[in-house]
Amino acid sequence: MKKFIYLLALAMVFVNYSCASLASLFGGNGVCNCSCAACVNCTGKHRHVLSSEELAQLQLAQSTLSDQQARRKAELDSLLNMDYTIVHYDVPDPTIHIPFSWDDNEVITESRDSLDALFNKSKATTGGDIQYVHKGINTSYKENDVYFYFNTKDGVPQPLRMVVHFYADDPIEFNTLKMQLERFKYEFEPTKVHRSTEGQFYVENFDQALDGTCRDFVAGLAKCEFGNILLHSKGGVSHRIYLTDKQLKHFRDTYKLYRLMGGKL
Repeated sequence: MKKFIYLLALAMVFVNYSCASLASLFGGNGVCNCSCAACVNCTGKHRHVLSSEELAQLQLAQSTLSDQQARRKAELDSLLNMDYTIVHYDVPDPTIHIPFSWDDNEVITESRDSLDALFNKSKATTGGDIQYVHKGINTSYKENDVYFYFNTKDGVPQPLRMVVHFYADDPIEFNTLKMQLERFKYEFEPTKVHRSTEGQFYVENFDQALDGTCRDFVAGLAKCEFGNILLHSKGGVSHRIYLTDKQLKHFRDTYKLYRLMGGKL
């Protein structure tokens, strides 16, 4: 009987010996997958048995790592698949741009009637029968402005005229117009600038018929999208007029109607 009890105790000891060691003995690499009491607080060669929460965290970390690796691979594939062929761009040479110029064969696409409706017609005071001035222009000498207008005689346009009004409490005594129309520069020297005073204000203006020497800057004022005119004084005090969209439209409309009616310079 004692012998039987001894054998039974030996068997129990054998069962309670680390099952992971037995698994290692039979090729299990020290991994215990059983749920026996001997594996609960394993401190030997056995690896920790993960709880369901720990297993979920491990799976999440593995999934995140996989996503990162997939992203990096996609980024690498994108870089590898980019077209690295050298592209040659044709950059325009600024020296070959053609300045604004008057074209005798220019075609005006607007209708004469649509343009004619934009103008006030009155009795001409500077030669001719009828004076054409854009309705958007304030012709008062107190209104600092620059604009075109023209007269007709027997329905035929007379030379295009240019007006500059300067009215301020300090004089500039300008004698030349220096125009910067987009990238191009033009100059015009009026024949005579009228100067006077009105109380504390100084009046400087001219109203002059233009000729063939003015054709290019006339076309420039009518066609440019931005520009400015410097009322230049030899005395060193000058005044710059930055042309507004409204002023440019007045130039453009007057030029087009003048050309449609047969006006020439």
